This record gives sequence, C-alpha cells and structure tokens, in this order.
Amino acid sequence: MPIPAPRLMTVRPTASSFPRRSLSPRLALTSLVLAGLCGQIQAQGPGPDARFDLLEGIPDRSYPELAPPPVRTPVESPLLVVRAGRLLPIDGPPIERGMLICEDGVITAVGKELDVPEGARVLDYPDSVIVPGFVELHCHVGVTGGDINDMVIGHNMDLRTLDLVTQDSPELAQAVRAGVTSALIIPGSGSTIGGLGTFVKTWGPTFEQRLLRYPGALKIALHARGGNPSRRSGDLGSMRLGLHYMLKVTMQDARRYHDEFVAFESGDGEKPAFNPRLDPLRGLWRQEFPVLLHAYGQNDTMTSIRILLWGLRAPIVISHGVYDSFKIADVLAQTGVPMNIGPRQFEFDEGVFVGNAAELDRAGVPTSICTDAPVVDQDQLFVQAAMAVRLGMPWEHAMIGLTLEPARAIGFADRLGSLTVGKDADFAVYPGDPLDPRNAPQLVVVDGMIAVDRRRDPRDG
Repeated sequence: MPIPAPRLMTVRPTASSFPRRSLSPRLALTSLVLAGLCGQIQAQGPGPDARFDLLEGIPDRSYPELAPPPVRTPVESPLLVVRAGRLLPIDGPPIERGMLICEDGVITAVGKELDVPEGARVLDYPDSVIVPGFVELHCHVGVTGGDINDMVIGHNMDLRTLDLVTQDSPELAQAVRAGVTSALIIPGSGSTIGGLGTFVKTWGPTFEQRLLRYPGALKIALHARGGNPSRRSGDLGSMRLGLHYMLKVTMQDARRYHDEFVAFESGDGEKPAFNPRLDPLRGLWRQEFPVLLHAYGQNDTMTSIRILLWGLRAPIVISHGVYDSFKIADVLAQTGVPMNIGPRQFEFDEGVFVGNAAELDRAGVPTSICTDAPVVDQDQLFVQAAMAVRLGMPWEHAMIGLTLEPARAIGFADRLGSLTVGKDADFAVYPGDPLDPRNAPQLVVVDGMIAVDRRRDPRDG
C-alpha cells in the first residue's frame, strides 16, 4: 500500500496565539442572550463569593495554563531503531526516509540517515509511515465490570477510577492494537460530578509503570437535551435548573476551601478543618489537572465556561461538545478552552450536514477528537478523525487532533503527542494513511517497548 502523498505538516497555533477580536454588536447581543438562556455568570474576579450576574460581551481572560506533567519515572527499555518511508513528527514537517531512535522509554534521536548505535535492534518499514501514538481523553474502558457510575448522590468528587483499572483489560488491549497509546479513564455521566479520572498508557508491564497521572481530570457532566444526569441521582440537581445551581454551590465551596488553605500556608489565616470531599479538588486551582466536562451543545458549553472558567478560574476541557456548539465557534475561540469532540462528528442543521470538529477547528478553537468508548470502541478513534476530515477538517489538523492537541489539553504536551527528542517513545507504524480503515498499525511501541507487531503475530492487527 503506497504511503500518503507528501503533505506539509504544520502545527496549528494554540488558542492564545490567535489575535483577540473585538465583538461585533450582533455577537455581543448573541452572547448576552445566551447568558440569559444558559444561566448566570460572574462579572468580577475569580473569588467564590463574587456575584453571578449577566455580563455584556466576553471576558478578555487568558486560559489557565496547566502545570508541567509529573516527573517521568525511569523506564528500562531496549535500544530500538525504526526506519520508515516517511516519519510524521506532528510538530514539524514530514521526514522522508526518516528514522527514530529510542532508549529507556524516550525518543533520543529523530531524523534522516542517523548513525545506528551499537547493539540497537533495527526495524525497517520502507513503505510505511511512523506517527505518534494517539491520545484519547474521553473513555470509560479498562475498568472492572464497567462499574463507573455511583448515583446515590449527585456530586461524587471524592470517588475515583484509579481503583478500578485492570492490568489485563481487553478494551485497552484493543485500543493499543489500533495505535491508541494513552487514555484518560473517567467516571460515567450518571451524576453531575462523577469523580476523578486516571490518565494511563494503554499498555505496559505493570500498572505503576503505565500510570501517567492521578488525578487525570475531574469528570463533570452537563446535558441540555436530557440525558445522563437526568437519571435522577440524588434529589436536587436532576434537571438543569437545580443541576447548575448545585454545581455552582459545590464548586464555590471547593474554591473557598482551597483559598483558605492558601491563606494558611502563607501565614495569613488559621488552618481550615480538613474536608475529605473537597480536598481532592484543590489540584484544580494548583493547575495540576483540569475538569473534563461532558457537555452537549452551545447551552451546556457556555454554562460550563461561565461557572468554572470565568467564575472560578478552573481549567476545563469540554468533551463531546457536539450538536450545535459549532454555532458559537468564534466565541469559543476567544476563551481558549480546548474542545474534545466526539463521537458524533456531524450535525444535520438546516438541511445540510455540518462537521462539529471541522467548524470549531476552522474558527481557531483547540480541537481534539474522542470516542467515549465503549459508546464507540476505542479502536475506532481514527474513524472519528476520518469523519472530521470528510466534513471539512484539514487532514493535518485531524492528525494533530489525535496526538498533540489532546496532549496539550491534558497538560502532557511535554511528554506526548509528537515525535520529539526527549518525549515518551510512543508511536505506531502504518502501511499508509493512518486515517484509512484499510491500514491497521504494523507496529505499536509504548515507552520504547514493542506492544504490537503484526509481522510477528498477525492477530495483533
């Protein structure tokens, strides 16, 4: 199978690189109307006691940057050299007849005609292409019995998926065979605050070695069209009016608790009483992890931005983001909030098919792609990207949306998402275009170790 025709691979700037644009009167009016429809927003400052009032226009506030990822735990892996017809670094142009070298779990060299270190294992794929491992930010797989919802009460921020992840998960094995090398495993959406997710590699000899970060994210779910929180977990908060009110109250309490600890640690106040339910959320305001927020449509999307980003300065990643979020793409581009789109890549609007990811990407919104596995199996992550391309997203941007963009959104761009010296040696080799369903990965490497090798065992494909 021939490799894809040469394309210029460029990295789309982050949202903060896009120029701020003043709002047109029509857009300002639209945002004001949305404010009235979707809930209240905070007009001044991030403090938890500030009022939630209507705001004219969009606040000119930068998106809170996440802290660097945890220091990498050393991994012992053999010296490996992989050569291919093309190498796609993602953060730079393609390298024809490229090669990469990795050792002890990291990439040590990328380029053409590099010197092969003595004792290295060399694998040649002259008609294939090397790409970074895919990063999945929204899935519920790899856990014991799919036990991801606890709906006695609506807010479960002290629950976690960490204790449920299994070492020999067939779902994660399915994911790695499709080139998905890291995944954020989150609680379900049966309650408003589902709990804390776990960010892991999809393959590795031990769970401790596979663990990238815990907490990986706090899972929150809002649904404008009925759906999961409407399963009536708890009493108040099963419908949108109560759900939004209770979310604001709970997250304000968490922010106030964090601020009291900050004051105590700086010598400006007494030590607050330890609260085991609120304490895990302090990491949000230390920028250690974001909220992964399950939102449908423009209403839920703007409500989450008002409450969590503008109101409380919590970093958020809006996942799903489907239906009509594309109608506020210009507003979203100004917020800098990453959008993680899927598995519904289209909307039938006014008689035409509209690409959700394509429209957001076109407006300059940081856009990545997800499956919500097992809603859509994780080995079909590339299909979601292919559909985004079919509906107008540039092929290069779709590849970024599977790799570097989700790594940025989760705070792991220093370790994942591109074939860069010093990053984790997570990559896959395809016989052609990675978005073509005829092309299963021939080789998948995680932390410099071979996880899938179809030449050795065709069943790996």
